Amino acid sequence: MIVSVAMISIRPGHEGQVADILQDYTNNEKKAPGCVRCYYKRAINNTDTFLVYTEYDYMENFLASEKKVEQQNAEGGKVEFVLRPHILKAFYGNFD
Repeated sequence: MIVSVAMISIRPGHEGQVADILQDYTNNEKKAPGCVRCYYKRAINNTDTFLVYTEYDYMENFLASEKKVEQQNAEGGKVEFVLRPHILKAFYGNFD
C-alpha cells in the first residue's frame, strides 16, 4: 500500500473555492486504477488548512497517477492553484 498525505494551507476567504477543487480532485482520483481511497478533510482548529489523503494498492498505480498530472501540466492543463514547497508537506510510504 502506498499512502500520500498532503497538508494544504490556504489564504483566508478561499475555503469554499478550495473545497470545491479538492472535491473534484478526490472524485476523479477515486476512479483512477489502483486508488483504494482518497478524501480530504478540513482541520478542526484551523479553517484554512486541509488534509488530502490518498491510498494506492501498488507503487505502479501511484506513479501512474503522478505521471498523469505531469502530462496534464505539460499539455497546458489548467492549474487551479499552486502549492508552494513550504506549504505542501507530503509523505510517501510503502506499507507492504
